[in-house]
Formats: sequence, structure tokens, C-alpha cells
Amino acid sequence: MCGLEHRAVAIAPGERALCVRCDTVLAQGPRLGSDAALAFTLTGLLLALPAAFLPFITAGKLGNERAGLLFTGVEGLWDNGMRLLAVWVLLCGTLVPVAMLIVLAGLLLPARFGWPPVQAELLSRAAHALGYWAMPEVQVLAVIVALLKLGNLVTVTIGAGFWCYGAMSLALLLAWRSFEVQSAARVRDDETSPP
Repeated sequence: MCGLEHRAVAIAPGERALCVRCDTVLAQGPRLGSDAALAFTLTGLLLALPAAFLPFITAGKLGNERAGLLFTGVEGLWDNGMRLLAVWVLLCGTLVPVAMLIVLAGLLLPARFGWPPVQAELLSRAAHALGYWAMPEVQVLAVIVALLKLGNLVTVTIGAGFWCYGAMSLALLLAWRSFEVQSAARVRDDETSPP
């Protein structure tokens, strides 16, 4: 950035404000509108339930099939003595992402409906802290790698739970990205508004 000062302007969804001297992006409006973060958050929360209770994958060989749920891998790690890894997978792949969606809903719903904010500063800090530990996309990638490796040994069928979990992961990533863009725009507006 070259340091040239600019006057604040309103930015429509999808637009960017560029420096007139060096073309650095100074601000960017949310691409999908102001309610995108809330829509993705609620979508993620709705998908979390079927992801937990529907079959994740089914593996079988010679007519013998076993269906696994979201928590089956955590249970397998725990039973095989890898308890610390089981706790990390449970936290980073399941509990923290759902907690992050709940925190985002707690921040975005009152703002959308004009309700008084409830502990907005605390929830915002919690969302940023949880953002470092919510990694459902890593678990999706691990399942895909496992499916590719197991595909030669057994017959593997991807269940509805996996698709719901993958969609929940995508919704969480989009909700978080939209929330960060919204928050950054709100901070810039607060900094440029006259006292």
C-alpha cells in the first residue's frame, strides 16, 4: 500500500474499492449480500444433524457389510489406544465446527432481526478463537483419501451422512468467509464514520 488517503465510499455487494495510485484493494463488499453469512450458518446447522446420524460410509467384502457413522472413526481410534488423536478428531472435526456455527448464529440472528445483541464482543472473540480449530474440511479430505486407498480392497459406498457432512463443511467455510468480510466492512465503516 502506498499510504495515499481516500475518502470512504459505500461499496455494493461484489464491488471493490481500489487505491487510485497503486491499485491496491482497500475494501471489498460481500459478494453474496449482507445475509450470506447467516444463510450459510443456518444451512450448516441444518446439515449437522443428518451428518451425525446418517450412514457415513459402508464398506463390505464377500457379502459382509459394515456401515459407519460420523463418530465411528473417533470410536475406532479410542478403542485402538489412540485416545489423544480421537479427542482431537472429535473436537476439530465435529464439536468445534458445530460450536462455531452456533456462535455465528448467535451473532448474526440478532443483527438480522434488529434484536439487541447478546454478548456480541464475547461471541465475536469466541468465533475467531474457534476459527483456528474448526477443521471439518481436513476430515473430509481424510475420508476421501481413505476411500481411495480402501477402494481396491473392499467395496465402499459413500452414504448420505458423508454428503451432508461435506456440505456442512462447505457451508461453514462460506459462512466464516462471509462473516469475516462483513466484520471487516463494519470495522471500516466504524473507523470512517464521524464521531
